[in-house]
Amino acid sequence: MMTQQDPWALFDMFFSSQKSQQFLSKQYDQLNLEDSNGKSFDNTYGFIYYIEHGKKYYKLADQAPMELKPVLLFYGMTQLMKACILCSDPDYPDSSAVLAHGLSTRKRKKRSYEFLYDEVKVQKTGLFNHFCEKVFHMKHIEGEKFTMISLLQTVPELCPLFKQMNGDVQLVKMDKKNDTTFYLPKHVNDHLHMSLERFNEYMNGLFPSKFSFVLSGRDDKMQLVFEANESLRPFDCFPLSYQLQDNTYYLPVNRDLLQSPELNEFMVHYVILYNLSMLSRYDTEWWSELFHTYTSEELPYIQQFLNITAQKIPYLFGVMLQMKN
Repeated sequence: MMTQQDPWALFDMFFSSQKSQQFLSKQYDQLNLEDSNGKSFDNTYGFIYYIEHGKKYYKLADQAPMELKPVLLFYGMTQLMKACILCSDPDYPDSSAVLAHGLSTRKRKKRSYEFLYDEVKVQKTGLFNHFCEKVFHMKHIEGEKFTMISLLQTVPELCPLFKQMNGDVQLVKMDKKNDTTFYLPKHVNDHLHMSLERFNEYMNGLFPSKFSFVLSGRDDKMQLVFEANESLRPFDCFPLSYQLQDNTYYLPVNRDLLQSPELNEFMVHYVILYNLSMLSRYDTEWWSELFHTYTSEELPYIQQFLNITAQKIPYLFGVMLQMKN
């Protein structure tokens, strides 16, 4: 997988109307839709413009001050989400209900407001629910609430920062041998306060019938082998998390992270960016003080997340579209 190049190179092929129409027609054929050729013709330029518009938001975010990045990154991500929705919903948007953000947060912040413990709630309708359902066939998350810290802890690029700030270890790196075989670090079960036998049961609970689990005698390393027809996808690999620069996956060693619905990284980033963009737009005094007083421990998490999502989300969308091609 391409991890060092410009992630936008993954989208270059779609800036051809002929190629985009062929691509969409293939998606609609796979859905057994009537008149897939006509629907793909109707949606070709909408698909291209969503990608182009999203790219412009991200490019502007590269040049913008940190305080303004959340708004640009959030709207850039929404455009890429809409392009992906068109792949499985040729009539999008068929009602105004799917145009809203699909999330809500507390309107008035308390004086002792802490971003890491703020909650975002999923609404009944809107872009978030529509994206989850049409792209990942995921339903029944209306009313779910997510704290920012629980979402940030699933982003593997933030692992070093969590450890530096408070000594927490939420995820551990899986050394990659190839696309289906990984090695877990020695004594990884200790993070979960489990015996090896109990850890084996735990892993089988996480990945039922998808992998074989072997304890290597030489190095006491644990080998994880996934079935070839169940190869991992970096954009949708719950409960694992994909780390872009390492080009490998991380395993959660905090069982609390597994109690929430199976959000993939698109959903995680969208929820966090939604909240940050709302703070940037509507809680300007708190937001400005955050960047100019340096009294909060939350600023490092926010800054690192914004830098990570600016590169990672376009890459993951690009990979997903390439895999559909």
